[in-house]
Amino acid sequence: MERNAKLIDKKFYQYLVPSVLMIFAMQFGSLLDGIIIGNMIGPDSLTADSLVMPVLYVIQIPAFALATGGSIAVANLLGKRNLEQANKVFSACLIFGTAVGCAFAVVSPFVSRPLATLFAESLTEASYQYILVYMATDPIVILAALIATFIATDNNPKLSAIFYIIANVVKIGAEVFFIKVCDMGAYGAALSTAFGYGIGLITVVFYAKSKKRMLHFTFNLKGMKKEFAAALKASVSTALTFLLLAVQTFVINVVFSRMITEAVDLIIFGLVSNLIFVFDLFSGGILGLIPTICGVLYGEKDMYSLRSVIRKIYVINIIVTALIMTLIMIWPKGYAIVFGFNDVGEGMKQAEFILRIYLIAAVPLEINKFSTNYYPAIEKNLPSVITVILREAVFIIPLTLVLMKTNGMFGYALARVITEFAVVIITYAFIFIYEIKHKQYKGIFMLEKQDVNTFDISVENKLENAVVVSKEITNFASEHGVENRNSQVIGLACEEIISNIVHYGYKRQSANYIDVNLKISENELLLRIRDDGMPFDPTKYECDKDEEYLTGGIALIAGLCDEMNYMRVLNLNNTIFTIKLGEQTNGSQN
Repeated sequence: MERNAKLIDKKFYQYLVPSVLMIFAMQFGSLLDGIIIGNMIGPDSLTADSLVMPVLYVIQIPAFALATGGSIAVANLLGKRNLEQANKVFSACLIFGTAVGCAFAVVSPFVSRPLATLFAESLTEASYQYILVYMATDPIVILAALIATFIATDNNPKLSAIFYIIANVVKIGAEVFFIKVCDMGAYGAALSTAFGYGIGLITVVFYAKSKKRMLHFTFNLKGMKKEFAAALKASVSTALTFLLLAVQTFVINVVFSRMITEAVDLIIFGLVSNLIFVFDLFSGGILGLIPTICGVLYGEKDMYSLRSVIRKIYVINIIVTALIMTLIMIWPKGYAIVFGFNDVGEGMKQAEFILRIYLIAAVPLEINKFSTNYYPAIEKNLPSVITVILREAVFIIPLTLVLMKTNGMFGYALARVITEFAVVIITYAFIFIYEIKHKQYKGIFMLEKQDVNTFDISVENKLENAVVVSKEITNFASEHGVENRNSQVIGLACEEIISNIVHYGYKRQSANYIDVNLKISENELLLRIRDDGMPFDPTKYECDKDEEYLTGGIALIAGLCDEMNYMRVLNLNNTIFTIKLGEQTNGSQN
C-alpha cells in the first residue's frame, strides 16, 4: 500500500469548474460593461471609466487583499483544525474590510472631484461621477467580495460561483436600466456594480443553511492577534499589486497620452491591453484555486497532496495560456476584428506585429501571476513580494517610459516581454539560493521534505482494507518507538473509522479512496483519516442500539484517545485522533 492523489485530485476538479465559472462571470461582465458604456453613453464615458482605474485599484485593495490573505489564513487554520481562530479571522476580515470601505464612502463627496481633475480635463465631469459612486458604494462591494471568497473556502465553491453569476447578470441588467430608462449616465453605470453585488448576497441565505458550512460570524475577536496578523501578511502581495498597478496605470496612461498621437496606435494600445483580460478569462479561475485548496493542504502539512495539486495548477495554467497564445499568434487579425478593429491596410499589419510581440510575454506573465498567488498560501511571502515589486514597478515603468519614447507601440510591447522574462529568472534564482541556505525546502514550490516519522497511504473503500491498514499502522508506530498500548489504540481507531466509512459513507458502491496519515512527534501521535463520503461527525454521533455493533467502537476509541476531532474541509471528512505521549515515549526513536 502506498499514498496516491486520487482523492484530492477528485476534489481539485470539483473545485476547478466553479472557480473558472466564477472568474469567467466576472471578466465577461466587465467586457459587456465596456460594450454597454461605449454604445449607450458614448466613447468619452468609456475612456473616463478607463482613466479612473488607478482610483478603483486603490479602493478595491481591502476587498481583494483581505479576500486573498483572509482566505489563506482561514484555510490554513481549518487545515490545522483550529475552527475557533478560523471563525475569528473570518469575522475580523469582514469587519475590518467593511470599515475601510465605509471610510472611503464617507470621504467620497470631498475627494472625488479633486481626484477627477488629475485626469483629462475634457473628461473631468464623467471621471468625477465614476469616482464618486465607486467610492460611495465601496462597502457593499467589499463585503460581498469577501463573503463570496469565504463561501468558496468553506466547502461551498459552487455557491460562490453562483454568487458571481447572479451579481454580474444583475449588474448588466441594472446597467441597461439605469442608463437607458433612468437616464443616469455614468452614475448608473457605476452604481450597477454595487447593485449587482448586493443582490448577489442572496446566496448568503443558502450558505447560512448549508450543512457543509464550518465558519460562523462572531464579535468575540479576543486572542486572534497572531492569526489576523498572518492574514494581513498573506494580503501583502495582493495589496502591493493593486497599489503598484494604480501607480503604474496612472504613470503609463499619462505618458501614453503624451507620446502617442496616432489614432491607430490608440486602437492597438486597447487591443494589447485587452490581451491580459482574455488570458484572465481562463487562467484566473485556475489560479483562484490556490488560496482555498493549497491553503488547507498546507495547514494540514499534507505535502504529498499539496505537491500534486500545485503541479496541476502550474501545468494546466501554462498549457491553457500557451493554447490561447498560439491561437492568437496564428490569427491576430481575427482577434483584432473581434474587438472592432477592421483596418485592411498598414494599420492591421502593425497591429498584428505588435500583438505577436506582446504575446511572447504570455507564458512568463502567467508564471509570475502564479508566484504572486502561490507563495503566500504556503507562508512564503518573500518570493511573491519580490515578483510584485519587480514586475509592477522596478522593470515595467522605466522600461515602458524609455522604450515607448524610442520605439512607440513596439517599445510598449517589448517592455512587457523583457519585464516578464526578467522577473521569472530573478524570482527563481532567489528561490534557488534560498533553498541552498535552507535545506528543508525542495524545488520551485518550496515544499518541506517528508518527515520520516510519517505513515501516509491511500486505500480503496473496502472492508478488508480496514484490518490491513490497522495492522500496518500498528506495526509502524511500534517500529518508531511508540509503546504497545498506544500503538494498539491508534490501530484500533484506524480500523473503526475506515469500517464506518465503508458501511455508511457512500450511497453508491463505487471505487473511492480513503487517505490515512499518522504523524509521530516527540509529544503526540496524530492520526488523520480523510474521505469524501457523506458528511459524518463521529464526535457528535449517537448510535442506535441496532447500529452499535458497527459504530459503538467509535465511543470506545474516543475514550482511549486524548482527543478526537472532526472537520469538514474541502468537502472532505477529516477525523483526527490525538494521543499524548508520556515522557518515556519518544516518537523520534527508531
